[in-house]
Parts: sequence; structure tokens; C-alpha cells
Amino acid sequence: MTLLVAITGGIGSGKSTFSNQVIKRKLKLQDSDVEVAKLYQKPNKNFINHLVKIGLSSSIQNKKINKKVIAETIFSNKEIKTNLEKYIFQIIRKKRIQFIKKETKQKIIFFDIPLLIENNLQKEFDFVVSVISTRKNRFLRLKKSKLMTKKTFNNIIKHQTTDRQRKEHSNIIIFNNQSLKKYIININNILDILVK
Repeated sequence: MTLLVAITGGIGSGKSTFSNQVIKRKLKLQDSDVEVAKLYQKPNKNFINHLVKIGLSSSIQNKKINKKVIAETIFSNKEIKTNLEKYIFQIIRKKRIQFIKKETKQKIIFFDIPLLIENNLQKEFDFVVSVISTRKNRFLRLKKSKLMTKKTFNNIIKHQTTDRQRKEHSNIIIFNNQSLKKYIININNILDILVK
């Protein structure tokens, strides 16, 4: 039986660094953000039609999608945000099922899912790993790597669950408030335990 492990955490917590270590060890991983990015990069007719239907037609320009327009709209319109997330959630769920079927011979497979707790998906996995970091550290990382403003950061945080809830629904908690070197050592210690 294949062990299913989900990796989650708030924006800027260091979840991607954890996933990169999984990939580095040549373990199988599906990244939800990568799958969503593919959907936006090569939007099919169904996705474009859905955007029009829910009031996001202004985001479609020459059969391409302007994500900035979507981001600005969904932060101010909860109904559009919910309709968009529901559609994307169903697409990613299908891709996740396909991935599991494809990798059934693996002893363990990993899933990078930012909104795991928000979408109540934790029960679908054997282990949930949550990456926890202070709000200050998270913002400083995003400010440096993505030039993110405090306003954008706070808007995103507002729509994500709390670290307290993550702790309640996780099997393994990893803190990322020290050096990157120390964090990577801790990640690999956890991976050593999981892949035994």
C-alpha cells in the first residue's frame, strides 16, 4: 500500500523548500500550485467559459489569462472567489487521483497542497506535514523573493487558515524560524523517518 503524505503551510512558510528536498531525493511529488499554473498557462475552453460565467471575462485577453486581474477581483468579491476556487479544486482533485493511480508501485508519494486544511482534505492522507513560521519571517521572505507588499501579504493571510488549526490537523509539525541550513537538516530528518 502506498503511503500518502501531504505537505502544507501558510504562504512564505517554507513549504516549497520542503517539497524541493523531496524532489532532490528523487521521491514522487505532485505540487498543486504547479498544476494550477498549468491550468492558467494553457487554459482550455471549459476554463475560459467558466471564467466568463462567474464574472471574470475581463481577465481573458487574446485567449490568455491575466492573473493580476483575477487576484484584484477575488480579493474584493467573495462569491467570485468561491466559484473560481471550487472549479479549480475539482480539476486538481482529478489530477491528484490520476497521480495516485499512476504511482501505485511507489512506497510513498508526496503532495504539496497549500490550502489542505482550508479545503478539509487532511483525512485523505496518511500523514500531514505542516510547515510553521512566524508571520514576520514569512513576510520578509516574500518581500525579498517576490517583492510582495504588506497589503497583499495581509490579504492572502486573511483567506488562509491559522497555524493553530494546522497544528490541530497535522501529524508532523516542522518549524522554519532558524537558518535555511538548519531547516533543510530538519526536513531531511523527517524524510528519513517517513521513507523507512
